[in-house]
Amino acid sequence: MGMSFLLKRLVFVATIIAVVAVGVHYFTGNDQGDNGVGLTRAVAESTETATSHVTNPLGIAPGSGGFADIAEVVTPAVVNVFSERIVVTRSRRSFPFRSDPFFDFFGRRFHSVPRERRETSLGSGVIVDPEGIVLTNNHVIEGAQEISIALADGREFEAKLLGSDPATDVAVLEIHADDLNSDLPAVRLGDSDAARIGDLVLAIGNPFGIGQTVTMGIISATGRYDVGVVDYENFIQTDAAINPGNSGGALVDLSGHLIGINTAIFSRSGGYQGIGFAIPSNIASDVMESIISTGGVARGWLGMSFQDVDAALQKAFGLGDTRGAIINGITDDGPADRAGLRQGDVVTSFQDQPIIDANDLRRRIALSPVGAEVDLAIVRGGQERLLAVSVEETTTEFTYMSENSDEWVSPIEGVVVEVVDRQTARRAGLREGSGGVVIKDILAQSPAAYSGLRAGDIILEINRKSIASVEDFKQLVGQFENQAMILLVSRGGRLYYLSLP
Repeated sequence: MGMSFLLKRLVFVATIIAVVAVGVHYFTGNDQGDNGVGLTRAVAESTETATSHVTNPLGIAPGSGGFADIAEVVTPAVVNVFSERIVVTRSRRSFPFRSDPFFDFFGRRFHSVPRERRETSLGSGVIVDPEGIVLTNNHVIEGAQEISIALADGREFEAKLLGSDPATDVAVLEIHADDLNSDLPAVRLGDSDAARIGDLVLAIGNPFGIGQTVTMGIISATGRYDVGVVDYENFIQTDAAINPGNSGGALVDLSGHLIGINTAIFSRSGGYQGIGFAIPSNIASDVMESIISTGGVARGWLGMSFQDVDAALQKAFGLGDTRGAIINGITDDGPADRAGLRQGDVVTSFQDQPIIDANDLRRRIALSPVGAEVDLAIVRGGQERLLAVSVEETTTEFTYMSENSDEWVSPIEGVVVEVVDRQTARRAGLREGSGGVVIKDILAQSPAAYSGLRAGDIILEINRKSIASVEDFKQLVGQFENQAMILLVSRGGRLYYLSLP
């Protein structure tokens, strides 16, 4: 019996050894006609297939551990951006009526003491032209009096702000030519429209000011426009770690091309939580070219207003779903009017891209090149139609700024205004047809800001003359440019007169 038990044990051990040998043989493969594919080879082939659509001028083989090679090429062109500004704060003196909103609005200029405080900001930027052109975020340099740039190799330069676009959070800097001893490293711009969900990407920047850092992730989503960070959003979403200080840094693909400018994170703690957003390189490039060639950014306009499709409108218009935007107004002799669009048309696609809602359509129109012809698919009376519309420059928004911001020429200077729509007027408690322009943005260091104006204020009059449109505002500002101004302002449902010296 003892011998029988021993034989059974030997047979069991031999069987286990044979199974292990077969398993090792299968998973590792061999060079003697084995048709099995090892785990490592399968992963490599899967990665190569997933990234085969990406051009690779750097010669880096996907799946070969070549991220270090990409970082070595791109990192020198990712810079640290240091901005500095003087903030004027006002400490309150004792004042008997300081609790009254009237005196809180006017009196701040008479019972407060200005104090200067120096603020510094740290972010990242990307050199996209060896002649010294740098892309970064508007919020990194906003309000800065001095901007410096530090390269990875230790060189530092003073930078000039060529222009910025708060609506897309893009800013364009230039390193002064006299400071350059040789050409600078630069990242090649890629085609962000070709980016796909699941593509591997690298995020490069200077988080928390600790020095340049490279993180890896995938593209989690594209076309994110409902984040609420800026006016015209079309973000690339990534899970590559982006932290404070990464703003303005590079998001690059496996070819080493710049496909995004890192700009924001979604976080409940202020730190990285797996959701970051980047401005697509195609948008940043368009803004950059416009700023360099014209000094500003022109917004597209079609001369129509529109709204979301809710469940009731979907049923009333006989639509299949709530996607799209319903045209509720047409400007006489505007591009939409001339193209044959009508009130009640439902726009379902823009340049062959489906329209999700009114905000989506607004963004696409605004970011379209002025002078281009775009195709709009609409539904009218249950029938689908395709109409071509020429994009013109918007006339509903106006930035009042002198060419040299160091020499303010008007007390109203430093504001961005747009026409007051029905919804804004209703929230402000204004009667329909009251007119006016709403302050969309305001420079913190401008005369307008020092005078007490705030973003969201509605300017109804200048020197007792009513404002019915943005064009009226422009004309009145020009008329009273070198004079004192009395503004009638609506704020929080109340009306105030504000004197600007």
